[in-house]
Amino acid sequence: MDFLHWYDWITPTNPQASLFLGIIITLVIGIFVWFDTKKRSTVVLTIVTGVTVTSLGVFFLRWFGFYI
Repeated sequence: MDFLHWYDWITPTNPQASLFLGIIITLVIGIFVWFDTKKRSTVVLTIVTGVTVTSLGVFFLRWFGFYI
């Protein structure tokens, strides 16, 4: 099983690709939040929330059998 394919940005094919792309998108959103607010606490809250939602999403998708 490969880790990352070129088409994983459309629909991730495995949990590792989902986590990787979810965290990358979360970091990009965190950068936008930093430029908008200039508050470290808001950026940290955004990143922690994004990583938590991504991790829970991957967990539940794997639990429901999406990644076979």
